[in-house]
Amino acid sequence: MDDKKGKQIKATVRELYGQIAAQHTSCCQPPEEASSCCCGDEPNDISNADLLYSKEELADISADIPSLGCGNPIALSELKTGEVVLDLGSGGGFDVFIAGQKVGLTGRVIGVDMTPDMVSKARRGTAAYRQRTGLDNVEFRLGEIEHLPVADASVDVVISNCVLNLSPDKPQVWREVGRVLKPCGRVAISDLTLLKPLPDEIRDMVESLIGCLAGAVLVDQTRAMAEAAGLVEIQLTPKPGYVDSMIDWNDPLYRRVVEHLPEGAKAGDYVTSLSITAAKPALTLTANTRELIAVGASVTAHCQPCLTYHVGKAREMGIEEQDIREAVAVGHQVEKGSMSAMTVFAKSVLDSSTQSNSACCTGQTSPDGKSCCS
Repeated sequence: MDDKKGKQIKATVRELYGQIAAQHTSCCQPPEEASSCCCGDEPNDISNADLLYSKEELADISADIPSLGCGNPIALSELKTGEVVLDLGSGGGFDVFIAGQKVGLTGRVIGVDMTPDMVSKARRGTAAYRQRTGLDNVEFRLGEIEHLPVADASVDVVISNCVLNLSPDKPQVWREVGRVLKPCGRVAISDLTLLKPLPDEIRDMVESLIGCLAGAVLVDQTRAMAEAAGLVEIQLTPKPGYVDSMIDWNDPLYRRVVEHLPEGAKAGDYVTSLSITAAKPALTLTANTRELIAVGASVTAHCQPCLTYHVGKAREMGIEEQDIREAVAVGHQVEKGSMSAMTVFAKSVLDSSTQSNSACCTGQTSPDGKSCCS
């Protein structure tokens, strides 16, 4: 997709989702026709939410927070206490607030959305979330999922609910997912994908409306993009019949789609709600990398024989001289940082007016069973 068209799609999606935030209209039709979203007759249709979420998950969700998704990535993710979770296209915060209760006091959930009105709506809901749950572990950031405002290797789980299909640059989204995940981090995404290409007439119609099917790609393309981003253990699970059930929700967009399908065909023959799980591989160090780490550690430890040995070993292995020198420089930086920290600590001890009663040097041991005085 060319850059100009991609920007146009983003601008239109941003405008329509801003109206959803303000009016609870649909992500599937223009505002003048709005009556539903990807999931039901109303943005927070509780009868449909009951199909996707447990009663326990819905119990503490405010009724004015719209659910604009097509699945339940929370159930896929199997969240654990203490994990850091990132929600792509977090909207009004529906999945973020549920995830926050799963990860608990020691966890953190970050929602990213490109629509200012949605981010504002989610942030307004944070106070009520804190009051209901007693937790202060969620935050919402304004940004694009193609350029996430999140640090490298800082997230345990990436979730998303019916958002990737709206991105004009899906391979970049998957690369960003791989970037922000920690080694062994995992992905749990619900999205709409194609089982086979839509007829041209329908694709043009859907793109003009920027509906829930806009930009949806084939299931095999989804797998290819996840693999290209370096993810493994990829599992793609279609939900048969989900899209056909949308027709029963009297959604004008889906009625139009059905009207333009070949005779005898159903929407579900072309489109499916897809559950996507994957993982980032564990960090593996090459022999060269391990040797360069040993070079830097030798410098930090002031071990001259060690440094002589590991530099010689690195050269034997054919490691570039520049890489060896950079490893030495890193070792010096670590050493200086350690010395600086100890200097500051020593000054604080000397300036202290009271005697510290720490475990060390009082006849006791520290929690790890060690004492610097023994």
